[in-house]
Amino acid sequence: MRVIDKAPVARGGKLAWAAVVAVALALALAGWWSMHEPASGAAGTVAQADAPGDAANGASDERLASAPRAPRDATQGRQAMPNRDLDDLAAYFQPGDPEPTGAQVIEALQQAGIRTGLGAFNPPGTSPPLVGLAVPEDFALPPGYVRHHQVTDEGVAIEPILMFSPDFVLHDAQGRPIAMPADRVVPPALAPPGLPLRQIQIPPR
Repeated sequence: MRVIDKAPVARGGKLAWAAVVAVALALALAGWWSMHEPASGAAGTVAQADAPGDAANGASDERLASAPRAPRDATQGRQAMPNRDLDDLAAYFQPGDPEPTGAQVIEALQQAGIRTGLGAFNPPGTSPPLVGLAVPEDFALPPGYVRHHQVTDEGVAIEPILMFSPDFVLHDAQGRPIAMPADRVVPPALAPPGLPLRQIQIPPR
């Protein structure tokens, strides 16, 4: 039998093979890294590109929030109100207005040309109550005399006073007409016989 001796494998060959494998692994890792790095870089670029826009939008929102708002026109609410019946007080005073006084109500009605109802009265304070002779309820008035009823500006009833009727003319003993008072209030000297002469008192305000 012939025996052929083989040369022993050199130890340096194993080292060379290990180096080749290491280089191959390094190249593979480098390729994998290069494939993923642009994507993350692009995402970072997009995020950086969006950041200024977000900052600008935030600044714009802050400016809008801090910008003073134009005052609401007070006439808008009034113009939006539907037309109402002229006899309705709500047509002259809007929701939110202070409660009108009697004088303001009468003035508004008269300015609108309404002279009936409350509009027929003078505004409170412009025509003070008349002071005259009190007329008892059970006193029978002769022709030409009338009871005049009044109320205060606050709506308090005043004791009736004695007045001449509008078309009545009083004559003296000789039949001559007597000059009538301009306000038609009967003075004590012209009071009918039997009437107690007592002037009324206006209730205090």
